[in-house]
Amino acid sequence: MSKKFIPVIILMMMMLACSKTKKSGNLVVEGTVKGLRLGTLKIKEFKNDSLVNIDSIKVDGHEKFEFHTNIKEPQVMVLELPEVKNGRILFFAAPKDTIHIFAYVESFGINPIVNGGPNQVQKNEFDHIMKQFNNEEMDLFKAKFEAAQQHLLKEADSLGQKLTRLQRKRRLYTLNFIFRNKDKAIAPYTALIEFHNNRKALDTIYKSLTQPVKKSMYAKQIKQIIHQK
Repeated sequence: MSKKFIPVIILMMMMLACSKTKKSGNLVVEGTVKGLRLGTLKIKEFKNDSLVNIDSIKVDGHEKFEFHTNIKEPQVMVLELPEVKNGRILFFAAPKDTIHIFAYVESFGINPIVNGGPNQVQKNEFDHIMKQFNNEEMDLFKAKFEAAQQHLLKEADSLGQKLTRLQRKRRLYTLNFIFRNKDKAIAPYTALIEFHNNRKALDTIYKSLTQPVKKSMYAKQIKQIIHQK
């Protein structure tokens, strides 16, 4: 082999090795932050009730981004843009998932578009319904408060009853959502968020989970709560 080709081959091997290193990982998080010119995007995960940085990208004139990282099991993670107030986007990832995120830099963390695996699909559905419940609950609470301020006691009482029915409806929807997704990690995660102070509900939910899901981190947390003295 001619000696003049050796440096070229070495260079090609180095480029391939570098490319392979950059693209390694069982999770891909990619997307676009419209309007982003300068900043640092960070991928974080929750450990012991704290957010821990696992990867970061310095942005310089590019709206598109792409992370390749490794996770051990399905979990909620965070895409963070520290330069923006409330600059956090939560997403549900699992090994072998590809997460797509679209957001505007000025409203980063507010109504982003997030697509991904089965857990993220269900998270999107749940978040959408919960937003409707929250808006309706706020409207009823405000109307009840104003009626009470004006001494319209019957109207305030009627609105209070509507609020109670709405909260019961929300609880039933949440339980149904969890039972429908008992084979996904989103189920115990949702249970922890919505029923963290209700040990009886958590016990019922835990028993309904499939065996593989019972081995997930969120199901293990539920089990610890159930058996707390």
